[in-house]
Formats: sequence, C-alpha cells, structure tokens
Amino acid sequence: MEIKINTNISEEFSNITININAPKMTEEVENIIRQISNINSIPNQVIGYINNEIYFIELKDIICFFSKDKYVFARTKENSYKIKYKLYELNEIFEQKDFIRISNSCIININKIECFDTSIIGTITVKMKDGTKEIVSKRNVSQIMKLLKQRGNLK
Repeated sequence: MEIKINTNISEEFSNITININAPKMTEEVENIIRQISNINSIPNQVIGYINNEIYFIELKDIICFFSKDKYVFARTKENSYKIKYKLYELNEIFEQKDFIRISNSCIININKIECFDTSIIGTITVKMKDGTKEIVSKRNVSQIMKLLKQRGNLK
C-alpha cells in the first residue's frame, strides 16, 4: 500500500489534527494509529540517580541502558546513572523511541551507533559513538538485521 502524506501548516489552526483515509482497516492502518497515539505518551526524560543526587536525563543523551549487579543504569557520555526501571519495562516504554534491545542486559539508542562490526562470523558487535562496544546476542541478531533493512532500505 502506498502512503501519501499531506500537510497543511497555517496559523489558523490551534491544534494538530491527523486524518487517516484508507480503503479499509488493515494491520498497517492499525499500526499507524497505534504509533501516532503513542507519540505523546512516551516520555522524553528518565530520572537517574548518582548516590543521593537525582538527575533528569534526556533520552537523546542516553547511549544505552544496561544491567549490572542486579541494577539498571543509563549511560551517557558523562556518567552512568542508576535507573528505577527493569530492562523489560524500558524496552516496552522506549521501543518506539529509537531504542532497541540487543541482549538480555543491554538496550541501545540507535542514534548513538557508530557502526556494526560483523568481522567475527555469527556475531555482531555494535560500536557506539562514545567508543564503547556492545555485543548483540544471537537471539537479537534478527532484530538488528530487521533494523538495518528498515533504515537502509536493504532487501
């Protein structure tokens, strides 16, 4: 199905209105509605802790979420902050917000990826822009390949 997007920007409008015109309700249409509905419900920040200090961390600054010693952390270029979420909760909340789970212990921000290293057969290493590396678990390789196909228009 071909999707056409029409925009009408004018100061006469006080709100954003989205109209969806389709010949019938399909899974694709339902998916579009779900994505649009989730835009306002996804937060742009998380709260992180270092000792007794509380920080508001912008999602765009987070390189990855990772678990270590039974705790979950958000890593930015400057620090690692303890987070009061489980990884599966973060995955559910932010999967529509450019984060992808690459292993049981790591969720990465796809905007912070430098490149993928596939030099070791059967293994993908993600090199992040801050110089760190994360290993994609075998069970998540198909998800990464799907991401590459979507973003790179690969067949």
